[in-house]
Amino acid sequence: MIRALSKNDIDFIYIYSVYEGKNYSENKVETYYLASCSTYQGLIVYRENEVYNIEVLEDSYLDLTTGDLSAGLNDSMHPILYDFLKNDWETYEGIVEGQIEPWLKFQKELGHRP
Repeated sequence: MIRALSKNDIDFIYIYSVYEGKNYSENKVETYYLASCSTYQGLIVYRENEVYNIEVLEDSYLDLTTGDLSAGLNDSMHPILYDFLKNDWETYEGIVEGQIEPWLKFQKELGHRP
């Protein structure tokens, strides 16, 4: 599990995916975090300048570069979220969007809701 603090609301967020993407307005590659927070049901994308104090509590994340040629060098994902991505796209999409049934299914697989 990866945990960080959000600069927007000074609250803990729990990061489930780390990926790189092109910021065309600044012509550079940035790191983005797909994370949960206490004030939202679902996952939110945070930019690298919106989080701080990143802590790796458990390093079980999957390196996405081995199976996805389009992945950035540092792209990684929590194994439970990755399983939904690869095997159940509709549930994955519901988790990201915060739909109640997929979100509860995700929480159940995690065993907790950080």
